[in-house]
Amino acid sequence: MKKMKKLTFLLTLLIILAVILLITLTSDQKLILISPLLKNERVLGINLWFPQQNLENDNTAPQISAKAALFVNTHQGQVLFEKNIHEKLPIASLVKVMTVLIALEHKGMNDEFQVSQKAADMEPDKMLLIAGERLSLKELLYGIFLVSANDAAEVLAEGTTGDREEFIQLMNAKAKQLGMQNTYFVNPTGLDEDSNNSYSTTYDLAVLTRFLIKNYPEVVEISRTPHIYLPITPSHQDYDMYSGINLLTTYEGVVGFKTGYTPEAGLTLITLAQKDGHDLPAGRQEVIGILLGSQDRRDEARELLDYSFNKLGI
Repeated sequence: MKKMKKLTFLLTLLIILAVILLITLTSDQKLILISPLLKNERVLGINLWFPQQNLENDNTAPQISAKAALFVNTHQGQVLFEKNIHEKLPIASLVKVMTVLIALEHKGMNDEFQVSQKAADMEPDKMLLIAGERLSLKELLYGIFLVSANDAAEVLAEGTTGDREEFIQLMNAKAKQLGMQNTYFVNPTGLDEDSNNSYSTTYDLAVLTRFLIKNYPEVVEISRTPHIYLPITPSHQDYDMYSGINLLTTYEGVVGFKTGYTPEAGLTLITLAQKDGHDLPAGRQEVIGILLGSQDRRDEARELLDYSFNKLGI
């Protein structure tokens, strides 16, 4: 009997040691994927694409008013132009790119959201949503990309998980997962707060934008739409919206992506452009361009797109 008890004890001990060893090995394997941001929090990284900085001084590079800028090839991550790419700055409505990502990770394009009075009261840029209406995620995304609708962004924040504060926590958690080391979100719209504002960098926004369009290419089709008419339905009024991205119709190859402005942030812009090239198997070069704190984002974006595609031989 004593022998049997001793054998049982040893067997139990071996099982415990084996479990501890398995947990240790699994943890070590996960460490490979831990986000570079706050490793001590053991945040699981999900992004393997980052801009590659290898620029030399170029006297022909455009001189711009923007406080920070980054133009990068999305395929190789080749940086084509940079200025203060790690400087933390307010980003205005570019925050909504993360708002869109969180909504898409939890909801389908045809899922409906109900408009609250709080969301309907949002100012200044808005779809003019009416409290009690129900719109699909896709319809709300048209509002966000074409008219930078703050009311639509608030609807997504309130309705995606049912808890606005939880939604904002998810926005910041996703930033950590993507390795966005200099980004923080305080709301889903990018509007200035009395005591605290969202901020990011051109580098982090390039990472975010590339991740969104890579995993949800349907948003590119939405952002490249110059005009949309959403007819009246039993659940909502009709909506007639025109894109605020001037370059969509004035610069060949631009397919969106997002504009922003607040008094503190100034003019901000993420632009996405595609042009045919011969260096890639797909025959197309794609550039993400970001401007923060610009005094003339349209002309500066146009100039930097010319400069970037020229570097790519197009």
